[in-house]
Amino acid sequence: MAMLNILLTGQIEQQLAEEAQRENKTRTEIAHDALAWYLAEVEKKRFIDQLLEEAREAYANESIRQEAKAIAEEFLPLENEGLDIAEGSLSGNLPMTESTGKWWK
Repeated sequence: MAMLNILLTGQIEQQLAEEAQRENKTRTEIAHDALAWYLAEVEKKRFIDQLLEEAREAYANESIRQEAKAIAEEFLPLENEGLDIAEGSLSGNLPMTESTGKWWK
């Protein structure tokens, strides 16, 4: 395990000490958790930024946009059927299966 030395301002050190006492953890545990959380958040942000960039590039490509539109149109009847089923279940008109007389399969 590696060791890291950091300098803290008085305010941060005080907050760290108070949080450690509240959580019944050491300052090291709190700092470790904070760094782990930060690194996970940075990784998520990079991933989302990459997805957005790829989506922008794909949207700029006419053939990809047309293919996506065709796929969406192909699935539209299924989506509408799903909505009809959901709306029926919300209104109390649950579809029954023939064999059991129950709405679930």
